[in-house]
Amino acid sequence: MSKPAVLLIGGLDPQGCAGLSVDIQTVQHHGAHAVPLTTCLTEQTSQGLTALGSLDPEQFMAQYRSCVADFEINAIKIGLIPNIAIARCIKTILEQHAVPVVLDPVLSATSGGRRLDSELIRFIANDMLPKISLLTPNQAELALLSDGESDCIVASQLLLHRGLDACLVTGGDGDDQWATDYLVNAKYHFYCYQDKQDKHVRGTGCCLASSIASQLAFKQDLRDAVVLAKAYVSRGIRTAEQIGPYLVLSHSGERVQLQDMPKLCYSQQGIGKEVQFPSCSQDLGIYPVVDNVDWVDKLLDEGIQTIQLRLKAIEQPIRIPQIKQAIASSAKHNDIALFINDYWQDAIDAGAYGVHLGQEDLHDADVFKIAQSGLRLGVSTHSYWELARALAVNPSYIALGPIFETNSKQMPFSPQGIARLELWVKMLAGHYPLVAIGGINLERAKQLKQTGVGSVAMISAITQADDYKQATRDLLSCWQ
Repeated sequence: MSKPAVLLIGGLDPQGCAGLSVDIQTVQHHGAHAVPLTTCLTEQTSQGLTALGSLDPEQFMAQYRSCVADFEINAIKIGLIPNIAIARCIKTILEQHAVPVVLDPVLSATSGGRRLDSELIRFIANDMLPKISLLTPNQAELALLSDGESDCIVASQLLLHRGLDACLVTGGDGDDQWATDYLVNAKYHFYCYQDKQDKHVRGTGCCLASSIASQLAFKQDLRDAVVLAKAYVSRGIRTAEQIGPYLVLSHSGERVQLQDMPKLCYSQQGIGKEVQFPSCSQDLGIYPVVDNVDWVDKLLDEGIQTIQLRLKAIEQPIRIPQIKQAIASSAKHNDIALFINDYWQDAIDAGAYGVHLGQEDLHDADVFKIAQSGLRLGVSTHSYWELARALAVNPSYIALGPIFETNSKQMPFSPQGIARLELWVKMLAGHYPLVAIGGINLERAKQLKQTGVGSVAMISAITQADDYKQATRDLLSCWQ
């Protein structure tokens, strides 16, 4: 893909620690092209802000026409808006572009505490928000835009009712131990949290919004864009450098590291709640997923040691005997890892080795009860935000899919591909066993083995083979 262009609208920090300076670096390190549009030439030092230095509207719009003369804009990030005249110009600009727009509402300067006038704040809240894809306020900025509402959930809903698409309330400046952001739109909401680093770093809000805009320019799902941006900022804080009187955010185009990934939950009560599951072997090997207990018997006899029983839409009186029979069959063999899909309470009651949950099942399950029972837990993921959700429950293994196109089940997700799998293998290595699933046959299993992934799961490659015994032996031989 050619580099997408991101229009960056904001103020210039003459010391290069925030504003457009940070925006440009962030966009470039994401592999996109930065197109800066200056709203104001601020005068500020470590002692505070002394002047906004706003451009006049004619000069600003002439600059805009130069910005877009030779580039197709793929996303827009807005930072400091110095006055209502420039705000009206920005609204006119937004009407020219049907692209994602991220607004970081800089309603007061961090250094100096100079607040923008109330007329401008009202204009942003009432006239600009319907043009915005994502707003990224901190708690104080959210209150200013929502007529003083202090509850972030209530305030966010108020702004959504005014026409805003989505709101990410940032919480890194709070007093608790977690840097927690709250994302909400009309379809979903969640909390994204990670350990707060004891550092005061300039430019983090600018970086977060610009990172999200860059991800959206590459057509990432908003949830993935937020999670990846959180990881990017976390790394930037962790490796920040002392320059003059400031700790300055560092930038890197390196792959995501697990230590920087946030975790995700759906309620405030879930933030920071630790769950611990028993570990699995780092290499789960060939991992068939079957839909009846007869397949469990047949495949264990062929040397399979990891298997999942997926019983869908089967009533409990029929389901429970099958689960018990599968567990009894696995007990006849040594070191068998039998996972029961979905029905976690039945798996606990029957004494299974483990349970596997999809994201919707994980949302409804009592993960603390599963952990207390001693069962292992495997979790399906199809995206970075689902990985963040899995990390919050610290499972025994993580499954990524679909790697390839598959006809085994309806999938709303595009194939992940080998390159994504390789990234996750490196990221999770030594922490979580990774299982690749989706469209895997013998030839593809040989390909995937080269990535270092510890396990491949399949359905039809075995259960629909002309000779399931030979298909199983070939897969086992390939993996060994």
